[in-house]
Amino acid sequence: MQCIICDGPAERGEAEAAHVAMIRCPRCGEFEVSDAARKVLATWEPYARLQALRYAQTNALPGRMPNLHGIA
Repeated sequence: MQCIICDGPAERGEAEAAHVAMIRCPRCGEFEVSDAARKVLATWEPYARLQALRYAQTNALPGRMPNLHGIA
């Protein structure tokens, strides 16, 4: 699979919900993205996608995976 953030190679892991994908990317790290957020992120420029991930990483609670769910 391809990373939604950097377009590089990535692996898809198991997420807790059916509408969420857990992504493992060597460049971007591990994060969750919902199907709805994936559609929106696909229309954004690469730098904007990276900024969204960095925001999620900064605001993730300790011990929790960064998630990209509520992107409009």
